[in-house]
Amino acid sequence: MPQSIVRNVKPDELGALPKNLHDWTSGFIEATGTAIALTSDSFDPTGCFVAEDKGSIVGCVAVTSLPRKNWLVVRYLSAKRALSRVYAVEKLLSRALQYVETKNPEFLRATTPSMQPYVDVYKSFGFRPVRRDFRITWDLAGTSEKENKQVEIREVTEKTAPEISEVYVESVRPYWDWRTEEQGGEEAVAQKFKEGLKKGERWLSGSVGKSVVGLTGLIPDYYRTGEARFRGTFVVPEYRGRGYGRTMMSQALSWAKKLGQHKITVYTFSYLECLAPGALLYMGSGGKIESEYLQLQRAL
Repeated sequence: MPQSIVRNVKPDELGALPKNLHDWTSGFIEATGTAIALTSDSFDPTGCFVAEDKGSIVGCVAVTSLPRKNWLVVRYLSAKRALSRVYAVEKLLSRALQYVETKNPEFLRATTPSMQPYVDVYKSFGFRPVRRDFRITWDLAGTSEKENKQVEIREVTEKTAPEISEVYVESVRPYWDWRTEEQGGEEAVAQKFKEGLKKGERWLSGSVGKSVVGLTGLIPDYYRTGEARFRGTFVVPEYRGRGYGRTMMSQALSWAKKLGQHKITVYTFSYLECLAPGALLYMGSGGKIESEYLQLQRAL
């Protein structure tokens, strides 16, 4: 709508944005993770903009920094009844890109729910799709523990974290190489793994003999009591194709139940043309796709 104006968000407006984003996108943008992101030290409100119509906030967008220096991502582009406010959506993205220009970044991508008008608006501004993301959930009420004679399971501790963090870095290759690059490299990924343990992440390692073959992790009660953020299941490349992923996934579901969780949720990527191995593993273990997203990139 032509009367919409786009301006910087005010500090006292940030608190209402997570619920607004959830409602405007029918739950594709979840409120809990958004609230955590908007209150983190890495969030800069000068890169967050809102659309205002007749005194009410009806849209939002934010430019945030990736861990790698001078790499940016546009996120949270959304509007109330967006299909009737395409003009406001375009103004929001235009304003965000003006802000991006002042930062002179080396890399820029965007993430958006796979819905219109957002996908087409991004494309009209020169973004091209590069991969998909899924939000996958498990209802643990119907899961049962399966016998495991293959793999010795141990919980990762702060003492074992330095060694296991290196295994984690290896286990995300090559599928998550793009993510490792965004995080600032392998050392940064290993450091973030160790920091996550100190902040409440829980991880299991799986070993065969003296070799760690896989990892799986979660954050209990992340969304609310009994609803965990699943950090994923990963298998070291040389041990893939032997069923260890299914074993670790089964152990993860059983462990989550023992920790009092009745639902777990993971965000994972897939290729544009087909599902990535992780998504196939999760769906094969009873996970259901709840939402789909698109990552897009823009040449600078």
